[in-house]
Amino acid sequence: MSITAGGDVDNTNGLQRGDSRLDIISNILRLTILERCINAIDTMLNDKSSVDSISIEYITLDDIYEKFDPEHVVFAVYIKGIGEIMLTLLLVIEVENGKKLASILISNAIDDGVEADELTTSAIAEFGNILLAGAFTNALTHFTGFNINCTAPGYAKDSLASILEYIVADSDSTEFIYADCKLSFMINKDLVLHISVLIPTRDAKRLVDAM
Repeated sequence: MSITAGGDVDNTNGLQRGDSRLDIISNILRLTILERCINAIDTMLNDKSSVDSISIEYITLDDIYEKFDPEHVVFAVYIKGIGEIMLTLLLVIEVENGKKLASILISNAIDDGVEADELTTSAIAEFGNILLAGAFTNALTHFTGFNINCTAPGYAKDSLASILEYIVADSDSTEFIYADCKLSFMINKDLVLHISVLIPTRDAKRLVDAM
């Protein structure tokens, strides 16, 4: 999954492309992951992870399918954060990597088939819930001071475009910042995870201003 720089934000309350405040969002994402998430991930996977890259994308409901490949299927766990700010946290992983991740989590080989799909889904959903609703949210609250409560996790095996469209369509906002952090591993070198935040531009600005 490749995420590149997005277009301009055409409103006075949002954040514009090239705005130095976007670097603060990247730093918040990096801090929360380095402070809490990596330790949780390394413990659960018995591995050593590192941040490969962090990127920012400005998106609206109208241009999601232009920015993200609608044919590229991934597995995602997503949790909505509600409270003083609104956002959605996502764990995104390639389908084949999902089978590998599930195999590591349950210490058993994952083969193709309906039962295997159920095991994969269950293992990754629980992993994502612990990671996002626990480690990530606690770290985000710690660094920003915003009180954030999490809804029950959702999960989907679909294109990232479709998953984001569903999340955006269920919101009262039209403009979002999508920040993505790519993680790689020392032992399982072919495993790649993405931890992402989808946040309305108005809340992204509040997050930046608070820092």
